[in-house]
Amino acid sequence: MSTNLINRRLYATGHYSRNIGMLRKEDYLFIRENLEKHLENMQLSNSDFAREIDELKVFFIKLDHAISRL
Repeated sequence: MSTNLINRRLYATGHYSRNIGMLRKEDYLFIRENLEKHLENMQLSNSDFAREIDELKVFFIKLDHAISRL
């Protein structure tokens, strides 16, 4: 058996859907919910997370905009 034929068998896929890797609206909402919990934990923490909190709040605005377009 030739090397080329062996390689084809090793890397062949039966059926691949490009939609598998797409984020759905539900996925974005899941991400947002978990980031909200993380933000709450950061705000309750005794550590100084001011910069990270501000960046996360800006990210929420971007994420909400992306969710609203779906």
